[in-house]
Amino acid sequence: MTIMEALQWANNKLRKIGIDSPMLDAEILLAFTLDTSKAWLFSHFADTLKTHQQEKFYALIARRENREPVAYLVGKKAFYGRDFEVNKSVLIPRPETETLIELAITLLQHKDAERTLIADIGTGSGAIAVTLANETTLPVIAVDIDETALETAKKNADALAPETAVEFQRGNLAEPIIRIFKTIRGQQNVETSSVYPFKTLLITANLPYLSQSKMDNLQPDVRHEPELALRAGIDGLDAYWELFRQLRDHRKILPRELIILIEIDPEQHQATDKLILHNFPSATIQTHKDLRGDNRIVEVHI
Repeated sequence: MTIMEALQWANNKLRKIGIDSPMLDAEILLAFTLDTSKAWLFSHFADTLKTHQQEKFYALIARRENREPVAYLVGKKAFYGRDFEVNKSVLIPRPETETLIELAITLLQHKDAERTLIADIGTGSGAIAVTLANETTLPVIAVDIDETALETAKKNADALAPETAVEFQRGNLAEPIIRIFKTIRGQQNVETSSVYPFKTLLITANLPYLSQSKMDNLQPDVRHEPELALRAGIDGLDAYWELFRQLRDHRKILPRELIILIEIDPEQHQATDKLILHNFPSATIQTHKDLRGDNRIVEVHI
């Protein structure tokens, strides 16, 4: 079987089951099989696959027919110009989340670097934390409740951000951040911002936000992703309710300027505003659209 024949065979198999981009998937999986690039394939269509290569490619296509995401099959996903390691313990980074990155970079441009801290809650693969550490050179604390996810995030930080400061903490939502600031307050034994080490805290969070109805109607590919990173109760906002309650209950120990960027389902923006204002009535809220024009990122100043 030649490379051209292998691609045509895979394209036909994947098209029959309704894969949106059958040829692209085939090209990515064959390039992975051969440990080469897609560009190389185009100039070697007549080359013949070896038996073990053909068998590996068949196995990958069979898994793709079962709607296993391509990112899991090849073990990586591009995000903001970097390839992040992914596996079934972490959500696959999505282009929509790059809107959050752009917004965070803009908001942090003129902040005092020595008194600004970023905290990424529910870090998963570490895509947001590692990207912001690289793009801003500010210290980042990455939090996740799942140890396996944290291990993946640490690998990505080691590979993609070896010179930046990313600290990993295991815990439930903002609890590790709250512990850190309690410790700082205790050591400083002060309540005045003039000597408090941090003036600005930017919290980013791409938490589970799928409602029960959305979970019941998931696309086949998404069903392979970890439920812990997807499901969030009847309305999809359970995780954000808990996050904002934690921040409300411990607001006094956090830095004076608290900025929060969260990713949501486009249908949740009104309900999200209500939950934020329930906890912080004087908060300033702005919703930002992603590249597809959907309400995606909520910016909160408290």
